[in-house]
Amino acid sequence: MGIQDSLVILVAAVYAVSAVGYAANFQRKGEIRGRIGLWSLILGWGIHSTLLLRMVLTTGQVPLNSQVLPSLCAWLVVIVYLYLEISTPDRSLGALIAPIVTLLHLLTTSNLLGVDDVPTVAHTASWFRIHVLAYILAYAAFAISCVSSTMYVMLIGEIQKKHLGFFYDRLPPLETLDKFNNRAATFGFSFLSGGIVASSIWAYQEMYQMWVWSKPEFAPLLLTWVIYAANLAARWGGWRGKRAAVLSIVGFAVIIFAFPVVGVLFSGRHPLTP
Repeated sequence: MGIQDSLVILVAAVYAVSAVGYAANFQRKGEIRGRIGLWSLILGWGIHSTLLLRMVLTTGQVPLNSQVLPSLCAWLVVIVYLYLEISTPDRSLGALIAPIVTLLHLLTTSNLLGVDDVPTVAHTASWFRIHVLAYILAYAAFAISCVSSTMYVMLIGEIQKKHLGFFYDRLPPLETLDKFNNRAATFGFSFLSGGIVASSIWAYQEMYQMWVWSKPEFAPLLLTWVIYAANLAARWGGWRGKRAAVLSIVGFAVIIFAFPVVGVLFSGRHPLTP
């Protein structure tokens, strides 16, 4: 078993321990359970970073091909989640985030085990890589925003029905979930906007054309940007709670619909290629 195989398996194992720790903490709050989840997630991310760095040093590229992409998404989701947990001390979302991270990484294990050479992408321009990474980081943040929004809707449903049960006993207060949603949505929107700017710069370098967003391939991206821009603008106007949560869920649903379209950005034939 080579170094890469060992790292791939070790990352999956440590993330799985984190998922168990967060799940146990969600079922029954306990400082030790919560710390097992958190520190296992941090350790797994550190090993994961070593794995990705090794790929970069081996290929000379950030691994943006479809075979490694789910694992890279998992790595970025951990970054966004850790930011949220540290800034808003609550570990409830970890019970859903850690299993998702584990699953995303596991999707790549069959592609990475026993493979010495990691496939590279056709495009090597710096702005191409910047816009792809920005989009992935934005989608990772929007996924967390959607999870917190879904929990908010479930919890407020129990409260409105005056049937305080499973979610009421385990989820953080509505205000905390709303804060999670707001911070993740703001984080994601910032990187989505940055990705759009990077795409325009790259398009200019490739085609001497800054405005390419009239192409139908990019309509889902622009729609996603408009939805989250409206979400943040509505918050500035006083929207909070369930309405903001529903907007975040709708925005992520658009991303799920658009993912096959956006996936072309990682293929050898990109819609901006002249």
